[in-house]
Amino acid sequence: GAVLSMPMPPYHGAALKADETRTYEQLARVAEQIDIPIMIQDAPLSGVSLSVDFLARLAREISNVSYFKIEVPGAANKLRALIEAGGDAVVGPFDGEEAITLMPDLEAGAIGTMSSAMYSELLKPIVQDYGSGDAKAAAAQYHRILSLINYENRQCGLQGTKVVMKEGGVITSDIVRHPLNPMHPASRNGILKLARALD
Repeated sequence: GAVLSMPMPPYHGAALKADETRTYEQLARVAEQIDIPIMIQDAPLSGVSLSVDFLARLAREISNVSYFKIEVPGAANKLRALIEAGGDAVVGPFDGEEAITLMPDLEAGAIGTMSSAMYSELLKPIVQDYGSGDAKAAAAQYHRILSLINYENRQCGLQGTKVVMKEGGVITSDIVRHPLNPMHPASRNGILKLARALD
C-alpha cells in the first residue's frame, strides 16, 4: 500500500558513492518498476552532492520523480532554484531535517515538510496556515515550537523522538541500535520538559 517511494542516492560509506550518471540510472530503474511518485532525498548523510540542474533533469525526464526532500545547508535557496529550474515537473518540494528551516523553506516554495515524527501534529497546522496565506499565524506557531525543534536537532537526534514517543505511550522502548548511544539523562529530561510544555 505505499503511495510514495523515497530513495537516496546510492552510497556505501564515505568512499563508495555513485556519480550523477549512476544515480540517474538507479532512479530510472526504480521508476520502471513502480507506478507511484518518487521523492528524492537530498541529504548530506549520503555524502552525495545533488546539483539543482541534476534534480531538475530527474524531474523532467523520469515521470514519477516529482517530489524532493531538501535538507542541505541553504535549503531555501536550493528549493527556489529547483522550483525555477524544474518548473511544473517539480510537484512536491519539501522541507526536511527536523523542520529546522521550515519557515524559510515555505517562503521559498516548499509545500510541506517531512521531518521528525516527534511533533508532526504541531507542524501540520503551520504548513496549512502558510499554504492558506496566513504566514503570520504559521510563524507564530513555528516560534512556539522552535525550542523543541532546535533541541531535537542539535542535542538529541533520532534518540529524542524515541524518548518522547516512549514517554507518550506510542512505543514501548526507546533503545537505539549500536553505534548510537542512549541519551544522556540531562538531555532526556530536557527534551521531555520541552515536549510536555507543548502537550
